Amino acid sequence: MVDLRCSVALIRKNQILLLHRTSRPDHDNHGDWVLPGGHPADGESMWACAAREVQEETGLSVDVGRCLFVYEVVGPSEIGRRVELVFAATAPTLDGLSSREPDRHPELVDLDDLQALDLRPPLAGYLRGLRWRQPPGAAYLGNLWRPPKTADLGES
Repeated sequence: MVDLRCSVALIRKNQILLLHRTSRPDHDNHGDWVLPGGHPADGESMWACAAREVQEETGLSVDVGRCLFVYEVVGPSEIGRRVELVFAATAPTLDGLSSREPDRHPELVDLDDLQALDLRPPLAGYLRGLRWRQPPGAAYLGNLWRPPKTADLGES
């Protein structure tokens, strides 16, 4: 089974738009950071999906550009896989940027600060590289699955 997702990399003035996911007992997100995006609806194009998801999650209207890269996440004990298409995006204004979902908070993060975040999947190096001119075509990044970080239980 393939879980298809579309997301955007909106970079502005050396900052990128990310969603900080706060912990919820019914979800497996423990304060991590993700690109805004989600699943396409039936009959919806990948571009349209990316634009709709950003608007739903952040309140921003964006212009979706070319596909920057594609990656997959396949864990060692998982039956399916997630495939994500990441598109470039621009926004004429950041007016209206706000949290639209209770556990997802949009923030502009400095590209040089990405390494310190729990970015899921670990895309910091790829995202920092987007500030430079990219070759034509989308890069395939391969399987980016990493085990989730565990809480420090005070064990030595």
